[in-house]
Amino acid sequence: MRTRVMKSTMPLFTVILSRIILGEKQTLTVYVSLIPIICGVMLATATELSFDVIGLISALLATMGFSLQNIFSKKVLRETSIHHLHLLHILAKLALFMFLPFWFVIDLRKIINDTSWLGGNRVLETCFLLFIDGLLNFLQNVIAFSILNLVTPLTYSVANVTKRISVITVSLLMLRNPVTLSNIFGMSLAIGGVFLYNKAKYDAHRAKTSLPTKISPAPQNPLLRDAIFQNGHVKPTYVSHMQVM
Repeated sequence: MRTRVMKSTMPLFTVILSRIILGEKQTLTVYVSLIPIICGVMLATATELSFDVIGLISALLATMGFSLQNIFSKKVLRETSIHHLHLLHILAKLALFMFLPFWFVIDLRKIINDTSWLGGNRVLETCFLLFIDGLLNFLQNVIAFSILNLVTPLTYSVANVTKRISVITVSLLMLRNPVTLSNIFGMSLAIGGVFLYNKAKYDAHRAKTSLPTKISPAPQNPLLRDAIFQNGHVKPTYVSHMQVM
């Protein structure tokens, strides 16, 4: 729960880092709409909180790392012509080579020492669950990079935070976890904040696209003012000396 509460602050990290790295500016309404989203997810996930310094710092660093990953991934997609799934493929290979030694040292040693899962049908069940978990995680990353290719890092962070509302709802239905009034109020507040954020982004986009075009003033010279525009080119009208007289 502690990690989920800290990860709900991802839009806050993203909006600050996007302003510094990408130079993105948002309207005041967009900034205000982030408050109910963050507070709502905190209330929805805050059931059993027991903070310690190391856990708090680790969760904040992890959240900032996720925000930086989204921002720099968007920066690469903007500044290069690379396909978003090709970028995901490159990042997956880099992550494999970077963390495979840690897996051998930590996880593989624990798997070898723990023989409780070797009895009965636990081997097939464990391998099947690992396969399903890896497949779902792969599909989640494909969808995440496809969405990040279409929207800004801030919008992606808001969608990622509101995903936790879906996780809470599924856990309530499948695991029958206890729910409190603060959880319900938090989910409602977060959903309302998402609608407010979407409305603010829509209004900002509409105001940007509906700005009036600047019309240059008409020339004061009557000879130039009488010019005729044909096929996108200016064709001057010649005036005889008798007309000028």
